[in-house]
Amino acid sequence: MEERAPLLPDILVPGLDVVFVGAAPSFWAAQVGHYYAGPRNRFWQLLYHAGFTPRLLQPEEDVTLPAYGIGLVALFTHIASNANHLLPEPSSLQREQLIERLIAAAPRWVCYNGKDVYRMVTGRECRRWGEQKEQLGAARTFVVISSSGRADGWGHERLMLYKELYDCVYPAGAKSATRPH
Repeated sequence: MEERAPLLPDILVPGLDVVFVGAAPSFWAAQVGHYYAGPRNRFWQLLYHAGFTPRLLQPEEDVTLPAYGIGLVALFTHIASNANHLLPEPSSLQREQLIERLIAAAPRWVCYNGKDVYRMVTGRECRRWGEQKEQLGAARTFVVISSSGRADGWGHERLMLYKELYDCVYPAGAKSATRPH
């Protein structure tokens, strides 16, 4: 049986500062072949305004993120969806495979793009935004409000969470000298 290629490949290399975990690519992202490419998704603006990137990147630049210490993965690699609540419950194999990929890459932080993504990956409800108690391998974990346009009503709070994550990843604004910024 031939293995299908994922709709979007992981953008994941060993030793990243933070890896953002999404549920599944949107239909638009899957069609154009780049993460967070939907016109209403705020991911790229949030990265820039929180300080993770020195300029506003475009979705077509997603492959450059490791140079900034950032990775991207999705739980569902063969499904596109514009609404996480319409996705099926992930199998234990899907969860295990994602967790194995993350642990093998050994980022310092894993950030779930929404409480629903956290629940899908861990099987547990997320009670609060921000840093979580449990780790994933050696990585500390964090949950932000989804970057989806559907969460725009949380715009200010969402940006504050991205800034809080930045401060956790780079205490006192200390950005690695090897990362462009």
